[in-house]
Amino acid sequence: MLDGLFKPRSVAIIGASKNPFSIGHIVIKNLAEYGFQGPIFPINPKGGNIRSFRCYKSVLDVPEEIDLVNISIKASLLPMVIKECGEKGVKFLIVHSAGFKEVGDEGIKREREMVELANSYGMRVYGPNSQGIQNSDPAVSVYANFTFVPMNPGNVSIVAQGGGMGEMLKLHLYNVGLGHRMYASYGNECDLSMPEILEYYGQDEGSKVIMMQTESFKDPKAFLEVASKITPHKPILAIKSGRTHEGSVAVSSHTGTLVDQAAMATAMYRKAGVVEFTDTHQMVKAAIAFSTQEPPKGNRIGMITNTGGPGIMAVDEAIENGLTLAKWSAKGLERLKETQYAEASLGNPVDVVATAGPDHYFHAMDTLLKERGTDMVLVFFVTAPFVDLDAIAAKIKEACSASEKPVVVVIETRELWYGLIDNLRKGGIPVYEFAEDGSRALASMATYAGLRDRKKEAPPRLTVKKAGAAKIVKKYAGKGEYIPQVDAFAVLQAYGIPVPKVAAINTKKDIAPAAKKVGFPCVLKVDSADVIHKSDEGGVVLDIATAKALTAAFDKMSKKFARRKPTYVLMEQKPAGEEIIVGATASPGLGSLVMFGLGGIFVEVMKDVMVAVAPLSRPEAREMMEGIKGYPVLAGVRGGGVDLKAVEDLLLRVSKLAADFPEIAEMDLNPIFAYPKGKKPSAVDVRIKVS
Repeated sequence: MLDGLFKPRSVAIIGASKNPFSIGHIVIKNLAEYGFQGPIFPINPKGGNIRSFRCYKSVLDVPEEIDLVNISIKASLLPMVIKECGEKGVKFLIVHSAGFKEVGDEGIKREREMVELANSYGMRVYGPNSQGIQNSDPAVSVYANFTFVPMNPGNVSIVAQGGGMGEMLKLHLYNVGLGHRMYASYGNECDLSMPEILEYYGQDEGSKVIMMQTESFKDPKAFLEVASKITPHKPILAIKSGRTHEGSVAVSSHTGTLVDQAAMATAMYRKAGVVEFTDTHQMVKAAIAFSTQEPPKGNRIGMITNTGGPGIMAVDEAIENGLTLAKWSAKGLERLKETQYAEASLGNPVDVVATAGPDHYFHAMDTLLKERGTDMVLVFFVTAPFVDLDAIAAKIKEACSASEKPVVVVIETRELWYGLIDNLRKGGIPVYEFAEDGSRALASMATYAGLRDRKKEAPPRLTVKKAGAAKIVKKYAGKGEYIPQVDAFAVLQAYGIPVPKVAAINTKKDIAPAAKKVGFPCVLKVDSADVIHKSDEGGVVLDIATAKALTAAFDKMSKKFARRKPTYVLMEQKPAGEEIIVGATASPGLGSLVMFGLGGIFVEVMKDVMVAVAPLSRPEAREMMEGIKGYPVLAGVRGGGVDLKAVEDLLLRVSKLAADFPEIAEMDLNPIFAYPKGKKPSAVDVRIKVS
């Protein structure tokens, strides 16, 4: 438990100073001004007083027990004070000081020694290079942090790796009057981990929503496990900084190039039911809605407006983010006709016109909220001096109070009527300035509900020949190289993945027996780790129909690639089909990630892929397939289409292979020819690299 960190009974500050610009002084100031409920003990070797608090020369001189210590002194002085804290029986250390792993090898060593020393006394270290923590619960009211955003009680808890990002999230919640529950900017994460903080938030009844910002994952598997337990009960909204892939030059497969840190984060978020954002503005707007509303039961949105243009913008944004426009029942439409002006437009959005008064808004909202085909409502209105705005706000609140469906309000106004916005917000109704923000917030809530309520299954039990695959993989373990094609195809076959007949050719003597095994027509391919795009370099010959043509193709190819000293593979020629790619890549600390998308040149040009954590369940496999933009092509948007069940089975088998053999660093099956229903797909090219 982290009560000693987030609910300390007492706090000491090592590095306390009278200098108002020092970290130690600011921590004391924040603790005092926000009414920390326990004693505060400044620690300074000179003694004296700071802000009316008596200073102690050492924690050992403090007469009472200490739960939490904030430290802001030089990194080189830490061992001595940590030892004293250990002897005092301190539970948690917040280390604000920098000069650790962020500065290189010496800092890494210093950080490791600090943790070992603290842990030897049973203490936990938070940080270093961290801001600190906050808990706005009035029973605690601890601001053990050196930052500036006011701490008002709220129900959104924040965990951020980057202090600046964390402050931004806090600030914008404060600016709309929400405040926050708990806050943690954990810095280097040398000991106390982000998943531990997340788990604590998940168990806190006062935290209704969790926002998190990360730059990297120290223990992705632990994060996945913890987040998966939280999201069935409360939403986690996440954003990852550093989404570009710096290491693409180090990999040579399509999967290795496309599956980067951002793709890993997205895969984990989706598996755990976390709602991902790439824009902090949108995440804050969503948090506002989550903090005051319950998620919808579906994705059908009803809209009410008193002007046309913004309503259209709201519709566009809603549709682009996965919502659908609700349709009114005959009874609902009749009620709208009875309660609105004759000039009103009664479609979706319902345009109540600019002169609509309080009762018009109430009846429109009440009607839409009672419609069984409506899951959520967005209200947009431009304030006008010729209507009773306060009465409209009161009627909006009245309509909302009679329904559990989420409602957001968008108001276009000026400072004169800002009190109107505050009035609605105090009533627990999210208010935004732009129609797009309202639509996105509701879409985020629907996304969470969809992730939370989706069908969940364990990965299926598939019949495979793991021992046969293991025998092949073991031959190449530790070499960091690609498995020859014939062996790679054999690995796939062991896992029931459909492949063509194949045979190795090293010299001319191998041609005849290879042709007998494979048959005609066939395909001759160069097999070399140096030749990635075989077709582009002349390393593939198709439609070989005779032994004579095969010999000629081999002579020409062996001459072309003589300097690279490759081997060759002869393959049964499969009929062309819809090209897809399935791949896998090792993800340190997590296991393996699986990729799915349209294959061939499309994967390079369009990069239309989905990534997931292996092994997959059947619903997860289908979700990956349906998640690519090219899915309608596979489903047969204009006739045709492929056997989706057979493709799903292949994807499941690749995911199991990747999960069973984490030593497979990269794997590409590209292209796979997928065929119409009743015919199994076939992986006609494969690259498997063992770490």
